[in-house]
Amino acid sequence: MITSIKAIVTDSINPFYNIALEARLLDVCDENTVYLYLWKNDKTVVVGKNQNAFKECKVSLLESEGGHLLRRLTGGGAVFHDVNNLNFTFVAHQQNYNLKKQQTVLLKAAQKLGINAEISGRNDILADGRKFSGNSFLTKGHVKMHNGTVLINTNHDEMSKYLTVSQAKMKSKGIDSVRSRVVNLVEFDSTLTTDKMAKTILQSFGEVYDLPVQIVDENSVGTNEIQKLVDDVFANDEFRFGRNPTFSNSVGKRFDWGEIEVVYQSDKGVITDIEIFSDALDTDAVSQTKQFLLGKNIADLNKLKLDTNNKVLIDTVSLF
Repeated sequence: MITSIKAIVTDSINPFYNIALEARLLDVCDENTVYLYLWKNDKTVVVGKNQNAFKECKVSLLESEGGHLLRRLTGGGAVFHDVNNLNFTFVAHQQNYNLKKQQTVLLKAAQKLGINAEISGRNDILADGRKFSGNSFLTKGHVKMHNGTVLINTNHDEMSKYLTVSQAKMKSKGIDSVRSRVVNLVEFDSTLTTDKMAKTILQSFGEVYDLPVQIVDENSVGTNEIQKLVDDVFANDEFRFGRNPTFSNSVGKRFDWGEIEVVYQSDKGVITDIEIFSDALDTDAVSQTKQFLLGKNIADLNKLKLDTNNKVLIDTVSLF
């Protein structure tokens, strides 16, 4: 039962601290609380948990120009953040998690500003047919997370400059570029700022859940624990860049649930080492697929009858 809704609005624009604070909420959220966290990053490309950072982003250019490469815990595709983009995160125990309700908070906020927003596809929120919010999701034990972006007045030139979107993804969406498929909300409300949107989202949060919003000091959730997450995980290059092996074998394709690339080594037809890159929203499905394929004889894969609901696994096996 939800007895309290709490909000954290940080002034930090440090992406490593901000995402560590988000991750910390997974550990502190109790069974009766829904958290809403609002935050902004400075000049950052954020890649999904299973993506190849170097294929999604021009990393050297980004970092040479003072930007940051960040890997998140959730799945999905790469996005660009700057200080004119507002990020949101909902965290709740499984029994309190309600995606429709959480998305209603965002839609109602847009409507308050005279913007006609709608949910589209697997994880997008649109205005006038163009995307202003991409969402991703995570489950950790009994706690679930839903996060995403709200483009207020993001620099589209820098977005296009640093992101490298696959042609397969563009073709599947019938569009030509990153710029053409996104929209800043200032196009609908020229007075809109990230602060104004944050206040409007907080109002909608209280109205949708019919509870008073408790503004929480970010330091109360554990400054030492947040810093440890920064040092050990999010600012750690091993986590940020992941393993980028130059394996001799690869298969890949774009499916309705997302894009996947499997790179692997084999010995006498048996997969001995493997890495999977994907923008699939279901990160567990990708992990299960990797574990399943390791050690399998490639010649036997197309003979298997898979008893699973894991669409990522079924489709990936079909590539061999």
